[in-house]
Order: sequence, then structure tokens, then C-alpha cells
Amino acid sequence: MKTLLTLLLATFALGGFANTEKPTAKIESGNLQGTTEYSMIAFKGIPYAAPPVGDLRWRPPQPAASWTGTRDASKFGDSCPQPYLKNLSVDLALPGNEDCLKLNVFTPQKPGKDLPVMVWIHGGGLLVDGSKDSQFQPIGLVKNDVIVVTFDYRLGALGFFANKELVAEAKTKGEPVGNYGTMDQIAVLKWVKRNIAAFGGNPNNVTIFGESAGGRSVNWLMTSEAARGLFHKAISQSAEQSPLRGTTEVRYGKPPLTEISANYMKTLGVSSLRELRALPANKLVLTADQFESGGFGGASIDGQIIPGDPITLFAAGKQAKVPFIIGTNSWDSSLLAPGQPPLADVQKMFNIAPKDFERRYGNLKDKCILSSDILGDIVFRASTKFLANSMNGIAPGYAYYFDYLTPKIRPAYPGTPHTFDVTYVFGSYPLMPQAPKAMESSANRCATIEKANAEMKKSIWAKYWFPITDKNDPQDKAMSEKMSASWTTFAKTGNPNVEGQANWPIYNLKDDVMRHYSENSQTITGMLKERVDYQMPNLKKLFDLK
Repeated sequence: MKTLLTLLLATFALGGFANTEKPTAKIESGNLQGTTEYSMIAFKGIPYAAPPVGDLRWRPPQPAASWTGTRDASKFGDSCPQPYLKNLSVDLALPGNEDCLKLNVFTPQKPGKDLPVMVWIHGGGLLVDGSKDSQFQPIGLVKNDVIVVTFDYRLGALGFFANKELVAEAKTKGEPVGNYGTMDQIAVLKWVKRNIAAFGGNPNNVTIFGESAGGRSVNWLMTSEAARGLFHKAISQSAEQSPLRGTTEVRYGKPPLTEISANYMKTLGVSSLRELRALPANKLVLTADQFESGGFGGASIDGQIIPGDPITLFAAGKQAKVPFIIGTNSWDSSLLAPGQPPLADVQKMFNIAPKDFERRYGNLKDKCILSSDILGDIVFRASTKFLANSMNGIAPGYAYYFDYLTPKIRPAYPGTPHTFDVTYVFGSYPLMPQAPKAMESSANRCATIEKANAEMKKSIWAKYWFPITDKNDPQDKAMSEKMSASWTTFAKTGNPNVEGQANWPIYNLKDDVMRHYSENSQTITGMLKERVDYQMPNLKKLFDLK
């Protein structure tokens, strides 16, 4: 009798989870059995929408089917179809599967109630990556008593596409068109609202966060009426801001998504939506040649899911009234380096006079990245300050500048590349490629960068641009703990300030104070101020703002 009573009490204490060895949960679609890993409880591969196949290809996500019995939720679902990139795609088991609209829920091993929820939107240019990526194991976040949800969403031409026939079909059905990957993101947030309490989460305390295209997605959701009320805080990491094309109309001289989609169909040798839906998914994965020739239009302004450019809408005060963090890495423009235009073209495009160029950029050591670094001042650094400042009068807005590299590789980089922040936020840095034992050299940095650029053009993700950490270095551990603590404190309270860390003030352009994640200072005032102030008008010109 005593043993039976002990078991009953233990089951009651665990709430929705039967035990920590084989945790279970019951959601609207059925019962789940998860697993434990990295001191977390994980439920993986949970369908949040029906497979978008057949007539559901290029349709808004439809409800997931229920199941009988208990579903095995111990393994990730398939990644969405995407091109293979050597070094980047190692975790993803490509080519992927169109039946990929699955999510994963990570919770603390000690069950809680009404825990804050963080929903991660992965980056990858809306073309690659997925929730299986080991960078996205939320070890450090969950340790701080939050629930983390990761997921896969439609990518490439399967996620962002709209020919004229599809536009007409959507109009007949009364549905949005084009941004199916973004619609998937909204479907995840709706699923969280309905189901996260079964895992101990609070559906009224949800933070969205993402990096790169995931950060851009956060900004689009911040301005989308379709996402209103589905999240309560937002974090946008390294979100490049350039004007979006229209779905059906020319904007800023860019052809509409319908035109891009029509040209893409020609490369496939098809002329109708029926033929497109009959093609196997692997035929719709963009090739390098199709991408280079402009065969992918990306996200577009459709008026329903994405109503406009965030820069414009934030400036008009039309963003969600929720606390917001936005930040950039010190070398986020590494993303732009492989395809950077000639320096003379950039100077002409933005009317940068020789004396102004020399004053602001003449002393930069790495001449091979000058062009991309100027663009980075506009679309990363200026846009970070602009969007953070635009939160004034709406909701608290905070800005950060990430400038940390594990010590052994610091000399080899002109700054912290795009994506290197993610593993420190997640606490997954022990799972990344590890730093060499010897200190790397700062000599011939441009030769290294140009070699990496050449590899990228051959569909190889250069190891130089894949996060490198040192799990045994106390600085790496301390940086990860600081960032995970700030992100989770923000998720809990809407304020990222953590006891024992430097004060992180609400951002305004006048004071220009940002949280500084680096090996030295903890705050930075006037981040690259002369350069960014000079380029801020060029950011506004991109969007026809005065």
C-alpha cells in the first residue's frame, strides 16, 4: 500500500508528465510520449498542421489530424525540402520531406505551471536549415525555467511563391497568398495558445525570437494583424532590413512575386498550377542556378500576412505593443560578403563622396570587406537603432551589440560573424565545432575571407562562418550564461535586466546606449556612431522615409 501511495503522489506531482524517464503529455490531437536529453524533457516531431501536400501545397496551413494511442515524440520530424549545403546541413538529413510541419517542446525536468514560453524561428534566408540543427538545442534557456518551442516551416519556393493562377485561387477561397512559411509560423503560435498549458506553459506569456531570416520573421509578425495577441514579447537577432517586393505589384523597382514565380515555372517546364502540384517536392527545391538567376522571390508584401516593410510600419507606430529587443553582431555583414557589389557601385548607389568615405572607412584594415561593411552599416546597424528607437511611445524597446568570439579564433576575424550569437543564447556551444588549441593568426585575413566567399559560391558553407566555440573556456561559459539569463529574464518579465549584470536601459537614439556582449565592456554608447549616423539617411531613403 505504501508503494502504491508513493506512486500516486509522484504522478500527481508531475502534472502532465507521467515520469521523467518516459514523460507523457496529452494535447488536443492525442497523447504523446517524449524523452529526456541534456537535462531537459523533450517532445519532438509534433504535427501542428496537416502535411501541405497535393491540393494543400501552396495553401494556408490546415488543422493537423488527431491520432489514437500514444504517439512517439522522442525524435525530430523531417526537415522541410531544401538545397544541401555542405557543412551547414549535417544535422538535417536532407533532402527533407514535404510532410515537415512539426514542432518540438522542451521543458525543465522539474515540471512547473504557467512557465514562460519562448518560440524560436530559425534563420537560413527562408531557404535552408531547420529545428534539427544542433545549434537550437535550448540547453541554457530551459535551465532558466522557461519552455522553448522550435519548429520547421515551409522554405524556398514551397514556402514563398505566388503565380497569377494561385492568386486567383486564393481570392476565390478567401485565403492569403504567397507567404506560406510565415503562415506556418502563425499556425505554430496558434497551436501554442491552444496546447502549451499541457506542458506547464503559460499561453498568455509567449516570447517569439529568431535570428537572421528568423529575426526578419519576428519583425514581420510584429507588424502583422494576423499574429496579434499570439505573442507578448519579441526578440529580433541580426535582422537585415531591405525593402520587400510586392506579391502582385512592383515596389521599389522590384518585380512582384508573381513575375518571379512565373519565371521559375518556366525553368521547371510547367505552365499550370495543376502541373506544379503534381511535381515531386524534390523538383521544387531551388538549384544554385535558379537562385542566382532570380528564381526565388522570398517573402513579399501581400497586405494580409505581411502588410508592409517593418521600417515603415514601426516608424508609423503600427507594430505590436509588446516589449521588444533587437540587436546585431559586430560583423553581421559577413552575410553580405560573398555577393557584395564592387565598392565603387556602393559609393555611387548611396552617393558617398570620396572625402566622406575616407573619413569614415579609410582606416579599416580589411579592404576586401569594405563594400559589405558599408551595406552592413545601413541594413544591420542603422536599422537596429532605428527599429529600437521606434518603440518609444509604443512599448519598451532594447538594443544590443554582440561582439564576442572564443579567444583562440579572435585574431582571424574582423568582428563577430552572422549567426555566431545563437549558440551562446541557446547554451548549445558545447555542441559546436571546437576552437583549435593554438591561437589563430590575424595575418592574411582577407585571403581567408576570399577563400570562404569562393566556397559559398560552390554551395559549401565555409567552416570559417560556422560558429566555433570552446566548451572548456570559462569566457564562453560565462557569455552563454549571461545571454541565456538576459533572454529568459526578458521572457519572464519583459525587461532583460539581470542582477549582477550591467544596467540595460530602454533604447533611444539620443543617448544611444546598447547592451554590449563582449569580452570587455557590458554597455556601449554610440556604437560606430559617426558611420551609422552618416548612413541613417540612406536607410530612410531605401524606404522613402523623410
